[in-house]
Amino acid sequence: MNRKFFIVVTCALFCAFASGQEPNEGFVLEGEATRHLLEHGDPIYPAIAKATHVQGSVLLHADVDEHGSVTNVEVVGGPPMLRQAALDAVRGWTYKPFAVNGQASKVRIVVSVPFSLGIPASTEKSDNAIGQAYFPKADECRAANAKGQWAQAVVSCGDLVTIAERFPDPSLRMNEIRGAHQDYGEALAFSGDLPKALDQFHRTTENAEKSLTSKDAEYATAYYWQAFAEHASKMPAEAERDYSKAEESYREAMANLADMKQIYGRYLAHTLAYHSVLAQQTGRDNQAKAMQAEALQLDPKALDGMKGNSQ
Repeated sequence: MNRKFFIVVTCALFCAFASGQEPNEGFVLEGEATRHLLEHGDPIYPAIAKATHVQGSVLLHADVDEHGSVTNVEVVGGPPMLRQAALDAVRGWTYKPFAVNGQASKVRIVVSVPFSLGIPASTEKSDNAIGQAYFPKADECRAANAKGQWAQAVVSCGDLVTIAERFPDPSLRMNEIRGAHQDYGEALAFSGDLPKALDQFHRTTENAEKSLTSKDAEYATAYYWQAFAEHASKMPAEAERDYSKAEESYREAMANLADMKQIYGRYLAHTLAYHSVLAQQTGRDNQAKAMQAEALQLDPKALDGMKGNSQ
């Protein structure tokens, strides 16, 4: 049993009488409840809660029947993102039957299920404060990129990088830091500052190597953007290497997450389309046609608006 997740059971028999409950529906002492615990599956930490660094305890009321099975669980309090995981876990716990007056009986317990990422309180407070500045700025930056407002995007995304670099523990905010450099690189690339864009994309791929695997679509995207800037900077060998790396990673991501296959397929098609232009520019027309054919299979609109389309 993982000691990180434990139970706190308090004695509150007087509450049972005050609310009109029968004696065998009252609370039991912490020590007795712990001794009765037979199976204790740990809750699954929600991915979204991890990503946003939510931690804390969820307080529950649980009813245990005369057979030791949990029959009902209700949330009393705790972080909303963590509540369902706590409920799901406690519903599967089992106890040795509790005895009241010598007979197996129903009881009610208070269960506290803690979730911890090991973030010290001081770090968490500072991290959250910076996060409150980061996310609105990220929305502003990405909106400017999406609208093609490159001058505004360079300013907003540059500010985003500055904010991201202030997180007290970068290892806890790798996604945010990588996203900031990638978004800033995009803004710089389309505004015409390719040297600075490449520097941002190099930081993005360095982060991806530390925090992701080749099965992650975000890993592929980091290398796509680096290849894009290398291609625009007339660095064909480097662009060829990184387009290929991005494509291989997107294929792994498609195989790894079947539910995302269609979306990742469109990303792969987009990468193949730009890679095919590089292939044409370097005299590999047959390879370019093969790339374009695969791109069109994945997304019929993949080549729309592309210069050098040989289809």
